[in-house]
Parts: sequence; C-alpha cells; structure tokens
Amino acid sequence: MYFPIGWPKVIKTPELGHGKIKQITCNRDRILFAILTEESLAIWFCKPCVPIVYQKRTSKSIEKFGTNVLAEWKPDSSMIVVATSEGHLLFYKLGVPSDHKGLYVQTDSPHANLRRDSAELFIKETIPPLKLTLSDEVMVWDGRISGMVCITMSELMIATTNGHVLRYRWDGSQNRDYTLDLRRIPFCINQQVSKAVPIVEENTYIVDIEYSPLVGGFSIVLNDGRAAFLTAPTLKFDPNQVQGIWAQGIEDATCTSINHKYRLITFGRVNSECVVYCVDESTGGLEVSHNCVLSSKDYPGYPGAVGRVIWTPDGCGLVASWSKGGLAMWSTFGALVMCSLGWDYGLNVDIQKNNPLQIVSMEFATEGYQLWMVQKDTSEPSDRSDSNGNQLNDINYKTNLIHLDFIKSALTINPCMSHQSHLYLQGEDKLYINSADTLIRMFSDRSGKDDVFSESMSALSSTLVEGRQWLVVPVPSTYSATNWPVRYSAIDTEGLNVAVAGRTGLAHYSMLSRRWKLFGNETQEKDFIVAGGLLWWRDYVIMGCYSILENGDELRYCAFSTTLYEQK
Repeated sequence: MYFPIGWPKVIKTPELGHGKIKQITCNRDRILFAILTEESLAIWFCKPCVPIVYQKRTSKSIEKFGTNVLAEWKPDSSMIVVATSEGHLLFYKLGVPSDHKGLYVQTDSPHANLRRDSAELFIKETIPPLKLTLSDEVMVWDGRISGMVCITMSELMIATTNGHVLRYRWDGSQNRDYTLDLRRIPFCINQQVSKAVPIVEENTYIVDIEYSPLVGGFSIVLNDGRAAFLTAPTLKFDPNQVQGIWAQGIEDATCTSINHKYRLITFGRVNSECVVYCVDESTGGLEVSHNCVLSSKDYPGYPGAVGRVIWTPDGCGLVASWSKGGLAMWSTFGALVMCSLGWDYGLNVDIQKNNPLQIVSMEFATEGYQLWMVQKDTSEPSDRSDSNGNQLNDINYKTNLIHLDFIKSALTINPCMSHQSHLYLQGEDKLYINSADTLIRMFSDRSGKDDVFSESMSALSSTLVEGRQWLVVPVPSTYSATNWPVRYSAIDTEGLNVAVAGRTGLAHYSMLSRRWKLFGNETQEKDFIVAGGLLWWRDYVIMGCYSILENGDELRYCAFSTTLYEQK
C-alpha cells in the first residue's frame, strides 16, 4: 500500500528555459533522471534534487534531425539514446571525468559564526560529475519512431509507423536479421489455437511498447486501439518464432505497462479504465485479472482517456493519469488508494473544465518514495478560436517538473512483517507509527482464545478507525545522509523497538528511550547490505544480508542491548 504525503512540489528548471518537457525517464537504479525537452537533454540527481549536466542542441541540428521525442537509458547508465521527430537516433555517452571528485562540494566559511554546527546541513552524498557527449547520429529509414524500449545490455527495439519493430545495437548499427514485421507475425487469442492470422489492415503500427524478460515478451498498443502481447520460445525473439496474443475485449487501448514482480500486463483505455491481464500458464493466452475503475462515489464524471500508466518499482501500486487531468493509484489487485480528482484545489478551480494536474510524463524514483511528473501548465488557457467559434488548443503551453512524496507499508518489500498487528508506514527517511495502544492489546488478548470470531471483532474494527494519531520518527541524518533511502523496516511484538536498513548497514530505535543506536564505525556500517528481509525475534534483530567483505550471503543477528559493532 502506498499513500501520498503533502502536496506536489514544483522543481525549478532554469537551465531548460521555456522549452516544453517531453519526457522524464530514470536509469535502472532510479538515482539519475533524464529530462528531455524538444531541444535539450538534462541529467538530474534524485537526492539531493540537483542538476548534473545539460546539453542543448543547435538550431542546425534541430532543422536537420527534428525535435526530441523519446529517450531511453542503457542498463548500465553509460549511454542515452534520443529519438527525434524526423526519424533519427541520437546516441549520447555519459562519462565521469577522472580529474573531478564530485559536484556541489560544500566548504565552511572561515568565520566561526557562519560555520555549520548541525550534521543535517552537510551533503554527504557524492554527486558524480557526469559528462554528456553526442557519440553517434543514425537515420532510421522506416518512417517516424513511435516507441522505444531497451531489451539487453547491447540492444534496443525501435517501433516505427511503418509497422516494423527494428533492433538496434548501442553502437548505432542495426541487426536487420531480427527485424519484426507486424504483417508477418501470427496473432491469435492463445497459443493453443491452431489458426493464427497476421495483421492485414493497412497503416497499422505500434504506438506504445513495454518489455519484460520475466513475463517473456512485449506488451504493445496499436494505433487502432487494439492491444496484444508479443512472445517467443526464447528471449532472442527470432522473427520466425514470434507470436502475438490478443488482449480480448479491448478496442480502445491507449497505453501499456508491465508488472514484473506479479507478471501482470496493464492497458489503459479511452473509457478511463485500466484493465490488468495475466498470462494463463496452460493456454498462453491473456486472461483478465481485474479492472481498475473509478466508482461514481470517487468521481461521478468522465476524467478522459488514460494517458499514462506505470507501476511502482516493487509492483505494489499502479498509477494512471487521464487526458483531462488528474491521477489515481490502485493497489496491485485493484483497491483504490488515492485519487487526485477529489482534492481541494480552491474555490476558483473547476477540475471538470481545467484540471491543474495534467500529466505529460511520470516516473518513480528509487524504492517508489517519489513520483516525478511533467505537468502541463493550464493556468493560462488559450483564447484563440477558429472561424466557427471553436476554441483551439494552444500548442505553446508550458510544462513544469513536479514530484509527489509517498510513504508505504513495510509489507511491500519486507514480508517478514506480515504476522505483526502494529500499524506503521515507512518513508524515505522517516517512519510513521500508529499510536493506538489498545489495538495491540486486543490482538495479543485475542491470540490466546480459540474463538477468533468473538464479540471483540466489532471492538477491534472500531479501534482501527479511531487510531488516527501517528508518531513520526525521523531517521537520524548521520545514517540517512549516506544510506538513503530506507529499504527495510521492522517492529517488534511489543511495538517498542524499530529497526531500519537503508542502502547499507542497520539502525534501530527504542520507543521508550526515544533514542537511536547506530554504528560507531562507519566502515563497519558499509560492510554489509540488508537484502533478504528484517525481523525481530525477542530482543534480537535478525537480517538476511550480503557481506561485501566475504562476498556472500549471511544471516546476521544482533541483540538490542548491545552495540551494533558486536553483531554476529
């Protein structure tokens, strides 16, 4: 479960000028963000939120190759490819100069009264001084580029308006032997049907494409509204072995996204709904798992067609935005968690006519704690109209870069907490612990009785409603400054002790003494990474971790009463 906290924050991008942001996309680690405008490409660091490098194309380059449309990262973050409106691919290399140590290095003033006394005022994160250079320019002789997805460390797939899916290498060369033609791929409803028919309609091409090696193929959306899943016996995707599986019941698809963890395929529709499919293991067909729909109670009107749909990094939340504005989040299997259409924007804002939250592109940061969005600014609507009096859409709209913070349940990443009765949520650098003590007592008293469906069930539900006070426990900056964000958290049976694990190391907190226990030696803190869960057993913290020194997985434990460097 994910829950938003606070209002979306606007990030100033003065280096981009007045250019419209087309897309925002993150690298594999979700630490670096590429912000693509029609004329430029900028790389930002996630935490702290600062720009690193920026490059603007010349007017001659824009006239020759066209404006920027799409961007895609290489898995090792060493390259970025940009697709242009005239069907070109621009390959950029990212490197770290050897003569630079880092960016935004802070130095104290020589005056004693101006020096920083608090550790929170120091940026301990090393921000890499990246260098962005254009390495290659490639012409795609196959119409305009409508979609792009990276499949391996060495190759990426390019969907064009001529109905082809081209395979390019990261050095700019094309692998022509593995080009996919939609008119030659057999399509059917499942893999057991003996008769499969290719696409025979003219001018049919892919408008959105996503890839997942865990699901074993590509989810595609065609320009006529149909949706399908391309699969093959092997991940090489030989053109003679690729088969298309239709998503039945969809004729108005707009976008798609894949949940790698639960192997779910999602399609957004014009009717404002999201349909989630799963792959039937017996037939190989796409079966409807559930629908993500807004009820009349949540929003009685029509929010528009689904414009964008993405999953959280851990696959525990689905976010969709609509063409008329607004966004909503559902849990993995369809429970509505958040909907911005019910927010209060003030007395002078009518969200049915002019929703201020119109999303052009969005992407989650590391661990899903931040949702970066490109907002279409509609604060100054166009007054232009045609000869018939119909209002024209202003193509000179502005865009803003905003991000929304989230907190989530510990169960999204740490299943060891499924047996606990305590209510608490974890954020990127803080914990939200519910203060309903009666809830804990009821659970403990009820566990010793045989009749679990007793009268205490009604009292228990009322306690869940009444526990509205949350204790916010911030993680100390001495730990979060170098180990952001919080990845794992655990609370003990009594609800008195809490442990958290970030990028490396461990820290635990006592609710009675209100004090944190950290590693006294930072080197020991950097020696292991908690990667296999975290839990409390009596007075011990048990963690499944990876030892950097031993180069192997370990099961460690440490007593709450001892210092952390005495762990076993």
